[in-house]
Amino acid sequence: MNTAPRRDERILVIDDQSLAQGFLRYALEQLGYQNIFLAERASVALTLCRDNQFDLIICAHNQQQGKDGFQLYEEIKAKGLQQLSCGIIFISAETDPSLVHSVIELQPDEFLAKPFVIKDLQVRIERVLRRKQQLRAVYQAMDSKDDNKARSAIDEHLADPEQHKLFPLLLRLKGDVLLRLGDYQVAETFFNAMLNIQSFSWARMGLVRCHLAQGKEQLAFTELEKLLQRAESRLFAQDTLADLEFKQQHYQQAQQHLLDAAEQAPRNMFRQQRLLQLSRINHDYESQYRAARDMVKYARYSMYEQPDLYLTLARASIDFALSVDDEEQSSRLNRQANVSLTTLQRQYSAGENRALNSQQQVLQARLLYLQDHKDKAQAMLSALAPLEQIDSVEGALDRAKALHEVGLSQASAQLFAQISQHCQQQLADPLFNAYLKQEQQERLAMRLGPRELNNNAVTLYQHGNWQEAFDAFKLARTVMPKNAGIALNLWQTLLTSPRPLCAPSSKQQLLQQCQQIIENHSLKPDQQQRYLQLKQKYLTEHA
Repeated sequence: MNTAPRRDERILVIDDQSLAQGFLRYALEQLGYQNIFLAERASVALTLCRDNQFDLIICAHNQQQGKDGFQLYEEIKAKGLQQLSCGIIFISAETDPSLVHSVIELQPDEFLAKPFVIKDLQVRIERVLRRKQQLRAVYQAMDSKDDNKARSAIDEHLADPEQHKLFPLLLRLKGDVLLRLGDYQVAETFFNAMLNIQSFSWARMGLVRCHLAQGKEQLAFTELEKLLQRAESRLFAQDTLADLEFKQQHYQQAQQHLLDAAEQAPRNMFRQQRLLQLSRINHDYESQYRAARDMVKYARYSMYEQPDLYLTLARASIDFALSVDDEEQSSRLNRQANVSLTTLQRQYSAGENRALNSQQQVLQARLLYLQDHKDKAQAMLSALAPLEQIDSVEGALDRAKALHEVGLSQASAQLFAQISQHCQQQLADPLFNAYLKQEQQERLAMRLGPRELNNNAVTLYQHGNWQEAFDAFKLARTVMPKNAGIALNLWQTLLTSPRPLCAPSSKQQLLQQCQQIIENHSLKPDQQQRYLQLKQKYLTEHA
């Protein structure tokens, strides 16, 4: 017989497995809870969350169809479907670190790994509900954006010694409220006072935000280095350092911070998008491709799934394929681009959408260029109607790149100018603006497309046009920095030229950089033989 006192809190249980759902319901009933709502599908859970305000949501990650628990929780939080006074307990049988870090980044109240016993669940539920009930006035003020009222409510709790167990949470909430109020000097004083008591990561993160808001970037850097050393603050530090490094135009360092963060918590779509953009700026086509692929993978069934993701993956596949010498790898990337376009057509009836259909045609033209059908690609692009207005800057940029690749340089330059004007008017994302500016400058400097650039440089080298060949190889290396074949050609040109092509210090630096690329990547058999012969001769001359 159940003798637990009856409780009237409203609890939503989300789990598509009937046995697990039944166990959770039984456990809750044994603990005295009677207002229990069950959802076996994400769509049902979202409807219930829109129509009801719950005191607690128990969300299982492992869903068999459609959205998984992470995507569901992410959507509930992003769309504000529940107030801050609603507790979230996330349950998962999967405990892969990448999922755990991704979930923790969303800040559930508790994370519970399966299997568990009723006592474990009882402790978590009672802890969350008690905390939410005691701080209801604070959460209600924060939900209504009344930060002054929230601050007063927090101070009232802090003045009550009997609530000392809540002080750590209350102090953290006070820091959040001070930041929202925008009084950064007061907030900075508060966070410093907290750090004098104990090295709280949340206080140091708040201090970083204060420094950045007041333009104290060097102080922020110093604090971020400390935050990198702690697991609970590492993601924040990596993301913030990436922003700071980008602002200072240290693009390689910014990308590395995002690569580290994405490896730790890959489900953050905004981080993956920023990683993709930085990879493009750095001409790191492999990282660009992987970010685009992960975005498609993790967006499937989520609120982020949209046609642009498949277009982005197709573009990234083509960009990567154009930068490699390996025919087998190029062929795989070609197939990936086609699969992305086929999926787009099947899921979104792209043919009925004129703008979407135009972007697909551009990609088909780029695929023809990739397959050495330049004339067909040029004809397809020439037949497209001019862009009277830009509905998609990514689509317009892809067309500008395609026009340049097939030799329609004037049309490409005109479209680049149109995109730049549009972005200035629309205040486009700084990362995209940086990439656009770089692409525009590089395409103006290249008379030829990326595939022909290296071949033209080889011809110049064979005819003894040393300086022109050097300049062409150097430009090819700029846009394809990880292409070992281009690195070998530039290395050979520097070693065999009968006259200096650049300053001695620059020559030595380029030789070392090229050799590093060559030895870290695979060469074709004939290229490997050429490299070994040149290396032996070079080492002999400098022995």
